[in-house]
Amino acid sequence: MAAPSFGEKSYWDTRFTKNPSPFDWLLPAAAAPFLSSIQSSISTAPSPRILHIGCGTSSLSSNLKQFVTDSKNIYNVDFSSVAIEAGQSKDGSMNWRTLDLLSAEQVLELGKYVKLEGREKFGLVIDKSTADAIACAEDVIVELPYPIAAEAPEGGSQATANIHPLAILSLHMAYLTLPGAKWLLLSYSSSRCSFLTSQDPDDILVKMGVLEQGFTDPRLLWKVVKEEALGAREETGGTSGIVARPVVKHTLYTLERTSLKIVAK
Repeated sequence: MAAPSFGEKSYWDTRFTKNPSPFDWLLPAAAAPFLSSIQSSISTAPSPRILHIGCGTSSLSSNLKQFVTDSKNIYNVDFSSVAIEAGQSKDGSMNWRTLDLLSAEQVLELGKYVKLEGREKFGLVIDKSTADAIACAEDVIVELPYPIAAEAPEGGSQATANIHPLAILSLHMAYLTLPGAKWLLLSYSSSRCSFLTSQDPDDILVKMGVLEQGFTDPRLLWKVVKEEALGAREETGGTSGIVARPVVKHTLYTLERTSLKIVAK
């Protein structure tokens, strides 16, 4: 049986159409340890504005309202229009937007929209296994120099490169956030953020030649300030005859935005 195409928009549109009921990955939306981390992070964030990426049909969107004084400070985004339309119909007090997180054009449009609103960039990114799904996508073919970069892209020789989706996601999140912003990344993987911390050349997502052609190194944009293991949801179902179950843990990474400025062409 082929693995689910978690990196494909069609997979999620089909899933949310067939099952519109609220669904949460890894942990329940009301999991106390996760909500506690959100509260702690937003209390020290440089802006009260929350970007909830890959919101899907999770009940977490509603739970985020307890951490803001104005629901309009919450932006729920997903590249499935089915999920966004469902969320908008349930609670229009928050912002809902269809967004492909790997599209520079769409990320730039969101940045312009936020600026037109006269609001600050985001101080907190909530990511409940969205990076996991994006990591399943194929490398993205991009033109270099990239239109979002640490320095204003200059004219000159043009090139193309295959970029790992997590490198693109990291750059786009850096563009949308303020220095000192937090990115709470909940993952099933204990090595999801190794591309930001590892000294192993195999873990480096963007090679030197690509960096020299105009793509920003994600290691310069985010630092991992905390890793903690959170117990996965307890499995339900028939337990007859089972004495004990193995403890399943997921990893919550707290990333902090550096002060490196990101600009757009």
